[in-house]
Amino acid sequence: MLERTEAFLRANLDDFLVAEAEAGRFLGCGALAVLTPDLAEVRSLAVTPEASGHGVGKALVLACVERARERGLRRVFALTLVPEFFEKCGFVLTSLGRLPEKSVAECPVCPKRSACDEHAMLLHLDGTRPRPLDPGEPVGYTRLFLGREPETRP
Repeated sequence: MLERTEAFLRANLDDFLVAEAEAGRFLGCGALAVLTPDLAEVRSLAVTPEASGHGVGKALVLACVERARERGLRRVFALTLVPEFFEKCGFVLTSLGRLPEKSVAECPVCPKRSACDEHAMLLHLDGTRPRPLDPGEPVGYTRLFLGREPETRP
């Protein structure tokens, strides 16, 4: 997950959903960032270790998807290191190149751009499935725009 500044969090507070236990104990959070009138991103998804595996993350993703539907959006995507989790939520692996609203606007200034190992996952809210990846189609920013494998960090 990308590190976020306090100023960023304050400016985007309305994007966030929080999961709590009965006693108000924090279990996790996620945000729905609207990028265009058509497209939003599920970002900053995190759950506490004790909530992991209990459906909290999935509930947060589904709540973000419902929020996107309420706003009349057509597509929701996420960048993730765990594509299998988003597949269980109905998302399909896609190429970041198919999401220029993200790859052109935000990825070039991302601190992970030369070591991007995230997978782009896409969900169409009308129930159709996104077009499958073409053979050899690059997935992440580093492969797509820099034409090489992501750098490994020590």
